[in-house]
Amino acid sequence: MKLIENFYCIQSEIFGDGSTNNLEGISSIKTELIRPSIKISNIESAEKKTYTKRLVADDTFTINELLFLSKTYGFEIEEHARYEGYYVSVLKIHKLYNSPGDITLIESGDKEYLMIEFRRWQYEYQPRGAGEDSLGEDVTYILGIWESPLLTDEIIAKIKRR
Repeated sequence: MKLIENFYCIQSEIFGDGSTNNLEGISSIKTELIRPSIKISNIESAEKKTYTKRLVADDTFTINELLFLSKTYGFEIEEHARYEGYYVSVLKIHKLYNSPGDITLIESGDKEYLMIEFRRWQYEYQPRGAGEDSLGEDVTYILGIWESPLLTDEIIAKIKRR
């Protein structure tokens, strides 16, 4: 398992009038990015398969699987405030990170990559309108990207399950 600390990224800030401002360059893990488009190790999108799941213990993962992922990849979990027995991944660096993180498995040829990210709104008063709401949260925190990740066969099967 190898941690990829730097990657090529295009950040897209979308304004209320529909215009955008793109910033491109090398970014690093454990930073907040605005609507990032990430490129890892010269993988072209046509030659990769991606699978994404929420990091929660419910029908997706068992609590033991979520604990394994938490210890292996360095995020916290806690029981949901309103739903007893429902555990979620949490990121406590900013109060607006109130949704569980996502785990993405990327397959390209004989290589596998794993990315864990959390999303939040940039401002407390968002979403501002239906158009922006449909785009989802605008700030993404990339917890990490790993090449040849350490995963059990059961976890891989659950991430790939549609």
